[in-house]
Amino acid sequence: MEPKASKRQPAESYDNKQNKRNNKRFGSIPAEDCGPVRVAFVASIFGHFESFHLPYMELLQQKGCEVHAYAQPGEARLRLEEKRILCHDVPIQRSPLQMQNLAALRMLTESFKKEGFQFVHVHTPVASILGRIAAYRAGIPCTLYTAHGFHFFKGAPLVNWMLYYPLERLMARWTDVLITINSEDYTRAQKFSVRKKVIYVSGVGLDLQVYSSERDHPEVEAEKADRRRQLFDLPKSEHDEPPFVILCVAELNANKNQKQLIEALGQLGARAANIHLAFAGTGPLEQTLLELANRLGVSDRVHMLGYRRDIPELLRACDVAALVSYREGLPRAIMEAMAVGKPVIGTHIRGIRDLIEHESTGMLVPVDDIVATAKAFIQLRDDSALTTAMGETNKESIIRYGLPAVLREMDSIYIEALNKEERKRVPSEMQPSLSGD
Repeated sequence: MEPKASKRQPAESYDNKQNKRNNKRFGSIPAEDCGPVRVAFVASIFGHFESFHLPYMELLQQKGCEVHAYAQPGEARLRLEEKRILCHDVPIQRSPLQMQNLAALRMLTESFKKEGFQFVHVHTPVASILGRIAAYRAGIPCTLYTAHGFHFFKGAPLVNWMLYYPLERLMARWTDVLITINSEDYTRAQKFSVRKKVIYVSGVGLDLQVYSSERDHPEVEAEKADRRRQLFDLPKSEHDEPPFVILCVAELNANKNQKQLIEALGQLGARAANIHLAFAGTGPLEQTLLELANRLGVSDRVHMLGYRRDIPELLRACDVAALVSYREGLPRAIMEAMAVGKPVIGTHIRGIRDLIEHESTGMLVPVDDIVATAKAFIQLRDDSALTTAMGETNKESIIRYGLPAVLREMDSIYIEALNKEERKRVPSEMQPSLSGD
């Protein structure tokens, strides 16, 4: 059974007008003729491509490549197809033990053989395993794998090590280039027997322009205060001090560990009368967190904002960002906060410590350490000069994780994967508007 695919478009370079528009937007290299080459991306859901990999898909299109995407059915497919990406529905399941994954493997293998891809770039744990096996069976010349955060890491549950670690070591034999995005994964992956090499890349690339721009018109302080109160659903302050808002942008689930923030607020009691926690996101633990806040007597200072599309504005309006997860790869939420110039309170774990330097760009606290978290709240609230300095340092530090920088890194990887060594590489010319300044 072959995956359901969208209608094929001719494998040709965009015209000059399209190339010019894409180069301006993404800061990628000028289009070069690499022939009617087909490449594929594989992940569990189409939304993953839309959120993280669309610029790189468009970069390959600019080179004249025909780009395919494989994932389980979802509405994001339609938006990818509008970008001339050929989409294939495959029943990839996130749990490795689901029987549907056997059907997905069969469909991937058959389709890969038919399409004859030059390379396949796989993402997400189960999809990456299925994609690499299918690529091996189909005789694909090159397989790239981006590890967005191994499920095995320092402090991970034993079951993760027993299941995912041996699988990744085995799958490395069918991986030409293993791309890591944090230092712990990069160090560990060096021990894997990949066919070519292990590479460190600075994340998936953040569009810094989205987060650096301010509102189009200046506001007086009263207007700013009113707007801030509306954004975070803050009550009118009865205290001399203005509200101090700590924003957490994340799904409300066990891994994101928002309870650590609420418990820290509860421990501070009257000392935190003007500190408010705002949670942007939805998830299965929303009611549990609200009940915790109520038990601790801080429900009036815990604000559930729900699913939001105005994250940049929320970040600009808050005082501090926070993410106290148990596990991360290289968290976009922290990079977004850095881009708007905010200090960050984060747990001292893989991925977060790659981005945040303790007491320089934010505060790192141990997982589930309520005392240390509460201390960080007070220290940042009471030292405005420190929070300002941290924010300014973050705006400089984030440039290396910006989209232009990561496009350059991925550009060199893709050129090698396309196996066009006889062609002279066209240098990347970054647009000034995307330089990250």
